[in-house]
Amino acid sequence: MTVYIDLVFLNNLAVDASVLMLTAKMRHLRPVRLRLFSSALVGATYAAAMFVTRLPYFYSFGAKVIVSLLMVLIAFGYGGPLRYVRNIGAFYAVSFGTLGGVIGISFLLRSARSPWEGMTVTSGGGIVLAWQLQLGLYVVALILSIWIFRSASETKKKSLDLQQLFWDVEIRIDDGVWGIKALLDTGNRLYDPLTRTPVLIMESGVWKDQLPAGWYERLKNESPDRLLTDATSGGMAVDQWKWAHRIRLIPFRAVSGSSKLMLAIKPDYVLLSRDGHPPVQVNRVLVGLDGGTMSSEGTYRAIVHPDMAQAGADASAPSQPA
Repeated sequence: MTVYIDLVFLNNLAVDASVLMLTAKMRHLRPVRLRLFSSALVGATYAAAMFVTRLPYFYSFGAKVIVSLLMVLIAFGYGGPLRYVRNIGAFYAVSFGTLGGVIGISFLLRSARSPWEGMTVTSGGGIVLAWQLQLGLYVVALILSIWIFRSASETKKKSLDLQQLFWDVEIRIDDGVWGIKALLDTGNRLYDPLTRTPVLIMESGVWKDQLPAGWYERLKNESPDRLLTDATSGGMAVDQWKWAHRIRLIPFRAVSGSSKLMLAIKPDYVLLSRDGHPPVQVNRVLVGLDGGTMSSEGTYRAIVHPDMAQAGADASAPSQPA
């Protein structure tokens, strides 16, 4: 049997790229094209290398799993263990679905009196179909490509609509600058009850190194007023902390209906910006610290108060830092 390595390489390159694109669509990801191509290139190279290498265990189950994990990592990045595991699961689901489609098409188009005719079991435990699967692979890849292409405009529109909710936030305190991605939540109506200052809610992990020792871990489960009490009784002079004069305690009502307190810091100012809009400086704002993780995907780490976004929408020109 004559095997053309270039055709094997190109065939796997096309199929791997289609599988990766469909995985990205399932996970609502927008990977860089170069990363996607590099990942497909790794898979195609691995498939073609079997005809020119004779390395022990190079095509074992473990090696194949490692290559697939590497492909997912190259295409979509890491982004944390939960996000990585979800991407791997979607990649395998799409791969198995594509393989099932190929086998289904092969049996549909192949003429035989028995479903077992034309099938040969190799000594290694593999199955060889008499009907060539290259055509089936191209048919499945073509169907997937057409479906992705037809839904591209709708996906792009949804992505643009979603992007309108995301803002780039830059928080400045003294000489420190922290840039994060934030989500506009029109349901966030948290104010300082005394001054009616809007509160931008942010993961406390952003300021993990700025908070006093132990506060980051304790904010996950404890009320901030207890932190202040324990710090004072434990011999720590809270007023010696560099941001002590910026501390605020903001009362709020949790989803369960119970009343709680949130530790907030008064920044010098916050800059809001997004694509197509000039940055706007917001001086009247507090940064409330949340002890949890706002997005399991790491898409955003703060929630913008709608009053801040409205200030950005009404601004006709960017404000200059003082």
